[in-house]
Amino acid sequence: MKKLTITVFFLVILIFVFNKIILSKIIIYSASKWLEKDLSIKKIDINYFSEVIELNVVKIKNNKNFSYENIFEAEKIIIKYNLNTILKDLVEIDYLRIQNTKFYLELDEKNKKIVNDNIGLAEKKDVDYKPKIYPKKKKDKNILIVKTDITNSQVLIKMLKNNNEMTVNLSDMIFNNISNKKNYLHYKDVFKIILNDLFFKVPDRSLKDLIKNSYKF
Repeated sequence: MKKLTITVFFLVILIFVFNKIILSKIIIYSASKWLEKDLSIKKIDINYFSEVIELNVVKIKNNKNFSYENIFEAEKIIIKYNLNTILKDLVEIDYLRIQNTKFYLELDEKNKKIVNDNIGLAEKKDVDYKPKIYPKKKKDKNILIVKTDITNSQVLIKMLKNNNEMTVNLSDMIFNNISNKKNYLHYKDVFKIILNDLFFKVPDRSLKDLIKNSYKF
């Protein structure tokens, strides 16, 4: 009986550990596919009981032909998910906390206009730009993030023309009800808010005008 108890105990431990390993791989694969970029996470901590996932040292690779290795880095991302909604059409995240982040922005300027960048905005302003067409899904899976806070963020801006670089500290931000579903704050609007904050924080007047004229702020 004692041997059986010990065996069952170790089997439970093995299942628990390997489930975390498998889930960690699924998280990295899914995030990379959604972002369409290579992603690395140094350590993933999962607490099934409190329904919290902690991602430590998150790095998103930069696009090719740019000098920075990464386009985004975060020391820690904490996700509090709602298990009861996992199988529903609207998956709820109670909160998302992104701490100590760095965004790497590279701009290529020509004739006082940004003609290329590593975030894809300049490309979309091109008259010949054709948006990517995704296959229509039979059923959409939407995500609602009830509360998001982003703290201690920096943007490193590099001009490809002369390799001049500057660092801009962003404001700490809190967002409520971000979702890809209608009638909520869309993630694209959040991105615009962050870019606007960056625009107002840029100390260089000529760079500020360049950003404004190119991206139509």
